[in-house]
Amino acid sequence: MTAPRILLVDGAPPGPRENLIRIGGTPGWLLYEQAVAHVAPDFACDRVQPADPDCSLPAGAALADYDGAIMPGSALHVYDDEPQVTRQLDFARALFEAGVPMFGACWGTQVACVVAGGAVAASQWGREIGIARKIALTAAGRGHPLYAGKAPVFDGIAFHLDEITHLPPGGVVLSGNRHSAVQALTFIHRGNVFWGVQYHPEFTVNQIARLYDLLRERMLSENLFATDADITAYIAKLDALRLDPTGRRDLGWLLGIDDDILDPDIRTRELANWITHRVRPAMAARRRSRPWVRPAALAAD
Repeated sequence: MTAPRILLVDGAPPGPRENLIRIGGTPGWLLYEQAVAHVAPDFACDRVQPADPDCSLPAGAALADYDGAIMPGSALHVYDDEPQVTRQLDFARALFEAGVPMFGACWGTQVACVVAGGAVAASQWGREIGIARKIALTAAGRGHPLYAGKAPVFDGIAFHLDEITHLPPGGVVLSGNRHSAVQALTFIHRGNVFWGVQYHPEFTVNQIARLYDLLRERMLSENLFATDADITAYIAKLDALRLDPTGRRDLGWLLGIDDDILDPDIRTRELANWITHRVRPAMAARRRSRPWVRPAALAAD
């Protein structure tokens, strides 16, 4: 038996991807590979890069061979008419057509929504950066398996300027907060059920710190920090907390970061629920639909 396989659809263009690695950050696709290993160690992951012009699946693979597809974040804007964007829209269309269970985060959710008939624009409130506070489940979210075992109000890690402004036909909002009314949603497109979040269940405190370092000039220009020294001091606190999350609860209190972020089981609950409630049932249904072939060893009986 081969391991179940998840396709990680890396939407980050080469430049930002390399800059993030240079300062000690982790590419989104790799964070998802680590998160999948945490919540479903029996799964394996492949990566594809549709932002790149020479994108291709691993040799011998087809989209329909995958048990699920995850579309992480990107520094791109889905409303920009450029090849790095249009290639990813086309790839998402192909995933919907192939019937592969899909999960999106941030950029990935925005891409899927636009493909299905929704709309995305820059938020009137500017960037939601670092921690998305007080994400609250809607009535639909409280009864939805995406949020099984999740608190009705929680914090998540977020880095986005754009947000969903119009739902795709039949879209249902599962959570939101004061900054973004759509923090999670579900919809059906081409017969394929999509689950997506605006925040980043895969991100860690280290990723927050590294992205703050990478985005220094932008955060200063947008008045998110007063001085560069303030950013440096904030990053130092984040690093101290990630190195000793239990011993430095004083920093957790000061920064407003608790187990919603620090406990990987809580932080990745949505991903675990997607695999439990969408991917594994789809795998079982595929097995049931395949005709049984009598093994050769029994054929002579």
